[in-house]
Amino acid sequence: MIRRVYGCGLSASGALAIPSLVKPRQIDGETPVTAKQVKYPKRIDLDDVRHISAGFGFSLFASENVLYGSGLNNRFQIACKQSEEYMIRAKRIRLAEDPKILQISSGRAHSLILTTNGVFAFGENCFGQCGFDPQKSETLRKPTRLNIEENIKYIHCSLDSSFLVTQNGEVLSFGLNEDGQCANSEYGIQHVPTKIVGEANDAKIAKVAGSTDTILALSENGEVLIWGQTEYGQGLESSQGDIQLNVSRNICRNIEVSSIASTSSSCIISTSSGEVYVWGIGVLGMGPKTEKLSGLTKMDQPLFDDLKVKQIYAGNTNMAALNEKGNLFVWGENRFSTLGLGHKDRQHFPFRISIPGSIENLSLGPDISLFLAS
Repeated sequence: MIRRVYGCGLSASGALAIPSLVKPRQIDGETPVTAKQVKYPKRIDLDDVRHISAGFGFSLFASENVLYGSGLNNRFQIACKQSEEYMIRAKRIRLAEDPKILQISSGRAHSLILTTNGVFAFGENCFGQCGFDPQKSETLRKPTRLNIEENIKYIHCSLDSSFLVTQNGEVLSFGLNEDGQCANSEYGIQHVPTKIVGEANDAKIAKVAGSTDTILALSENGEVLIWGQTEYGQGLESSQGDIQLNVSRNICRNIEVSSIASTSSSCIISTSSGEVYVWGIGVLGMGPKTEKLSGLTKMDQPLFDDLKVKQIYAGNTNMAALNEKGNLFVWGENRFSTLGLGHKDRQHFPFRISIPGSIENLSLGPDISLFLAS
């Protein structure tokens, strides 16, 4: 199967790994860098990519056993030398023993890599989000294996926090915890991977999601749990007006959920029957007059070509839904043209994006978006 990667958004950092988008120009003896804002998805020249991850000003791409990075490197986001503050083309990132890569995930300036040889972390560690004491290492300059005994099946990076899901369905968290992102009943920086507490103790977790500080977890039975920042009503009735939760709470028991995601101020889920629900504050895909929803609100199926939705996604300010035919619909703030619609205006309703092939996966970053198609 041939897979292709496409990207759009802000190209100034080199995160799209297309050197021609970032060009130096000689003006009056100076050499400023000019960069195009990519308003439509543009092909990225990488072969055999199976995993993609969009951070803040940087990107990761991975084949079965080779990892690449491009973009910002001021906090070693792509594990380059300190003198290389950014890379405008994809650079290989070496992993010890070249293990098989199973999953990659990136936050604001750090990343986790799940492999057959354990979990590796690199980049920013000032909040302990790489799993090491920040007083000893504020950054990890190269991929470093986490010293954990549990077998990990899923990884996730939110903005400045990290999560590991074990084979037993438990969640280990570490990193920034000022809004309860680590769900350990405490607040403050947490650099040691620690099991979350709360109602997740009664569930077997399959995955964790969340672009910013609102964290969602999906159980194997289709239940949804939440913790972290909830000041915009993301916690529904379970948060009882709390602006933050430092323990996990179950918010969906009556419907079987199949995928979860959250922006910085809203949440989105899809069900096993292909329906989509949103709530919170922001551009919610329900039109310009609907910027606040205090409860689960179903989106009309015609918005997705009257077909079932099989997967939903969210970045800090954008959302997306993939229907059963592989057609992708996007909406949100659209800063830096990250939705790939040819403009940078707010998109209030789901709009189908045109990308050659069938979309397999996507990653919505703060300033770029990546799409993997076959």
